[in-house]
Amino acid sequence: MSLAAMRMHSREEFQTWLAQDLDVREELYGVLDTELDVDVPSLEQLEAFLLRRYPGPDAILALDQRGIADAAARHVGRVLVLNVDDAVWDIDLDNEKNVCYRLPVVRMSDGLEACPLTMVTASLDRRTGHFLRDTAEALQDAYNGDDSDGQSQQ
Repeated sequence: MSLAAMRMHSREEFQTWLAQDLDVREELYGVLDTELDVDVPSLEQLEAFLLRRYPGPDAILALDQRGIADAAARHVGRVLVLNVDDAVWDIDLDNEKNVCYRLPVVRMSDGLEACPLTMVTASLDRRTGHFLRDTAEALQDAYNGDDSDGQSQQ
């Protein structure tokens, strides 16, 4: 399976996708039987669910499972946007060479992109149980200015 079927074609489609965020995430919470917090530790709870449900990345990209893939990616993205300084949802509709071309991404202040959907599929490939949290914490370390001299902690 590939991510091709989940790529968007216009800024309007992306805006509609953003507007449907709460409804889609609530469907995921229904499947989980609990609402996930929007903090970084919630990513381990999400990843544990995904690892129990799917043997690998191809399984979540199957036609009948794409809704779960989308909802999981939305949760990952929401956690990043709310917990990494100056992170925002975005989409690249111009650069066909970008691996995240036409996929929703979370863009960091310096332009770095994190694609929540590919993070979800990578977590199913790596199967560590903490890939999503580790990635989010690495982004926090890189972008959240916590120390007194104004530099990000490395």
